Amino acid sequence: MNGRFRIKCPQCGQVQDINCPVQCKCGAQLVPQQGEIRMYRMGNFWGAAAGFGVYIDEQPFGHIGNRETVAYSLPFGTHRVHVAQGMSRRCSDIMVTLSPETPFAFLKVRIKPGFWTNSFVLEPSTPEEMPPI
Repeated sequence: MNGRFRIKCPQCGQVQDINCPVQCKCGAQLVPQQGEIRMYRMGNFWGAAAGFGVYIDEQPFGHIGNRETVAYSLPFGTHRVHVAQGMSRRCSDIMVTLSPETPFAFLKVRIKPGFWTNSFVLEPSTPEEMPPI
C-alpha cells in the first residue's frame, strides 16, 4: 500500500503530494494547515484501475487510487468531502468538522455497485481502521 500527504497551494490552487513543507511550482511556500482529513480507499474490483477524483469544499484535491491512503491538510472548520469517477457523480457526501479539539478526521471510501450505475460511499472511520501513510 502506498499513501500520500496532499496539500493545496494557497496562491495558485495547485494540489501537490509532499513529504514535508516545500515550495509549490508557482513559488509559494506550502505549509500544513491546522487540521487533517485522512482518507482510505477500500479495495475492490469495481473500477479498481481508475482513480477516484476527490473534491473538498467543491474544489479538486487530486485522485485517490485503489487501496491508497491520503492525508489532506486543511484549516479548521467544516468541510464537505465528495468523490467521483468519470461521468459517475453519485456519492454520499460527508461533512467533516476539524477543530482544535478534533484536528483529525478519518474517512473510508468504497464503490457501491448499482443496477444502472455505481455510486461512491464515504463513511467515517477510526484511526485503528486506517492503513498507514
